[in-house]
Amino acid sequence: MKILIAGNGATGIYLAKQLSAEKQEVVLLGTDKNTLDQLDSSYNIMTMKGDMLNPADLKEAGVERAGLFVAVCPHQTINLTACQLARQLGAGCTVARIDNEWFLSDDLSKLFKHTGVDTLVYPEKLVAEEILGYVDQNWLTKYVPIHTGQLIVGGVKVAEESPMAGSKLRDLTPGERHFHIGLVRRGKRFVIPRGDDSLMAGDTIFFISRPEHAPEVAALTGPLNIKVKNIMIAGGGKITRMICRLNNGRCHITVLEPDPDRAYALADEFPDVTVVNASPHQLTVLHDEEIAKMDLFLGLTESDETNIVGCMVAKEAGTKKTIAAIEDFTYIAEAERLWIDKVVNKKLITSAAIMRYILGDTVKVGEFFSMEDADVVEIEVKEGAKITESCVKDLSLPAGMTFGGLIRHGRGMIISGDTQLKVADRVLVIFQTGMLLKVQKLFKEV
Repeated sequence: MKILIAGNGATGIYLAKQLSAEKQEVVLLGTDKNTLDQLDSSYNIMTMKGDMLNPADLKEAGVERAGLFVAVCPHQTINLTACQLARQLGAGCTVARIDNEWFLSDDLSKLFKHTGVDTLVYPEKLVAEEILGYVDQNWLTKYVPIHTGQLIVGGVKVAEESPMAGSKLRDLTPGERHFHIGLVRRGKRFVIPRGDDSLMAGDTIFFISRPEHAPEVAALTGPLNIKVKNIMIAGGGKITRMICRLNNGRCHITVLEPDPDRAYALADEFPDVTVVNASPHQLTVLHDEEIAKMDLFLGLTESDETNIVGCMVAKEAGTKKTIAAIEDFTYIAEAERLWIDKVVNKKLITSAAIMRYILGDTVKVGEFFSMEDADVVEIEVKEGAKITESCVKDLSLPAGMTFGGLIRHGRGMIISGDTQLKVADRVLVIFQTGMLLKVQKLFKEV
């Protein structure tokens, strides 16, 4: 598929790199010639300097042959207009990044779709929803319910005292298997493990189980779930505003915001939220606002470094759990090494929305979420698909891919080597970057 990405900011660049690694034909259209030249020389990405609102530039970039047009510049109005223009010029599907939640209402979504904008992505809202999900399931670094909770995909760090530390995977469940560990993050590497692989303290494992069996994983890994009543947030930006709006009185929220105008606006909009016009660097303010009594600290400023340091200070002061918004991938592994409990990244969320469409061009896709170098996707098995021909152990799945669980007749179950997939099963597939075409090939009709 040819994919035209408009916008050479951080999100556009990340998408272009990821899609190029997945062997997609990618063109990145932007206005920063130096950035585009560097990308062109370092990656297998075609780049072009141009204006996404200029029909001549869009045509030169090949918009009429693009199966997918993605507009991810910082300005939502430009993104929406560019998608409408691209559709008129022949683009297949269009995706626009937005920063206004009201555009996601059913009426407006239908209106935009009618005018040529197929999909709206609001990363800040998705990040806020993920954070609030963590409030309830905070022993997990990642929590994704599948098919109304028939299965869950969870990420959890292996504690020093965990029985998992030093154990081989095949020894963890000597009897009936109630969970499947499909992915392990060790430092900066993601590995799809086999039975002979051993786990280490500090690893983050990603498992699939039915919800009633998740406590078995918790008992083996070590982390405990806590009840979150008090939250402190550093930064009063869009994600913070969305959290305050979606919170619905579940927790008391204190926000530290150094910009007086933004602080006053936040206080006016959310009278139940305690807003302090102060920098998160001011230790006296942190202690005055009783950071030691906080259940959860969120570093949501525009600075990765400030968010990481804020979480470290909060943990040192006695805060039970911490979350940092980190956009630079080089910091994520370090943040986890420092035992920051959870990291959120807007680029990964945006990427998942795009990858869902690309994969869904040939197979039926449900849930999809991305990590730095791996993805998890729910795919429905079609009539005539290659994967129905034999049981899983005989499919000779390529390295870098595994099946974790499935939904059959509305019920979740763990996949074993003897499982034979059937038409209409919804399968959870875990795969490393670069495997997208092989996933498509396995699930498409023969």
